[in-house]
Amino acid sequence: MKTEKRTLRDFTSKPEFSSLLILLMMFALTAILQKNFFEIKSIMRNVNAFAPLILVTMGQAVVIISGGIDLSSGTALSLLTCVLTSIMRKNDPMTGLYGIIIAFVVALLIGLINGFGIGYLRIPPVISTFATSFIWLGIALFLRPTPGGESVSWFGVFYNFDTLKDASGFFGTLSGFLPPSLLLIIIGCILWYVLSKTKTGRYIYAVGGNSESAYESGINTAKTQIVACMINSIFIFLAALFFVGQTGSGDARMGDPLTLRSIAAAVVGGIALSGGRGNVYFALVGALILSFVNKIIFFANIPYAYQTLVGGAIVIVAIAGSQAYISYSTKTKEIKIG
Repeated sequence: MKTEKRTLRDFTSKPEFSSLLILLMMFALTAILQKNFFEIKSIMRNVNAFAPLILVTMGQAVVIISGGIDLSSGTALSLLTCVLTSIMRKNDPMTGLYGIIIAFVVALLIGLINGFGIGYLRIPPVISTFATSFIWLGIALFLRPTPGGESVSWFGVFYNFDTLKDASGFFGTLSGFLPPSLLLIIIGCILWYVLSKTKTGRYIYAVGGNSESAYESGINTAKTQIVACMINSIFIFLAALFFVGQTGSGDARMGDPLTLRSIAAAVVGGIALSGGRGNVYFALVGALILSFVNKIIFFANIPYAYQTLVGGAIVIVAIAGSQAYISYSTKTKEIKIG
């Protein structure tokens, strides 16, 4: 019993607990403001709206935990949508498969280049990924100077199973209650779960916590940072599949807003910018909090001119409240021990 109480006390003193409390408050407030919040169609729309930020934030969290940061995630996402829509041809279903394979390879190359710059060239992550963001943007603009491109008809399955409704009654049934974006998020969660159970997952935390100590312990820190960046790219790739499935087009500027929002969401979810601490699953919680903030602003009918200001203020209050709670819990714990 004492062990259980101690475990509960330890959890409530962590930033993850305060993030959960904030999420519950945001959830309740959104449910009050959005009258049809609990309807199936409304839930599906919300999941679809939240999915891109969730996926990009989970990838961002892996990089931050490893001691880095990715300022190129938004432009990398845009580049992948341009790659997909440049390869696909509307009247050739097989080009959809070719597009997925090539875009996946491009995603891994993006992670490899980012990780090489951080791990082997020892360029500070902020500078390295800021520089590569312009490279990805330049390539994206070369492929798709203006939004557009082609997409095969079945690619819409990454957004709505209705695309395959005529092909199978099973998918038609799924389209009524299960958004494909949720499956993409589940795939991302499984990916991190498997990775976290391996030595590589433990190395990511070790390198983020103290790179020099990890190196002295025999860990290949550069390789670990490359792996972290490549895992991040896989999450970005999943988000690109969703976007192209939703819009059927590519856009060199599509992912721009997600870069800084993913970093903010990771921090709100308890990921330490110093590296080595946090949980990728709670980065998902941070993304949900920021997504609910946008919903609250919309349904509260706040004038457009003030929406950015109010949204930023809410995020600051959420982070400050989280840190204040952690400080209070830590001091209380120290007093009891003393």
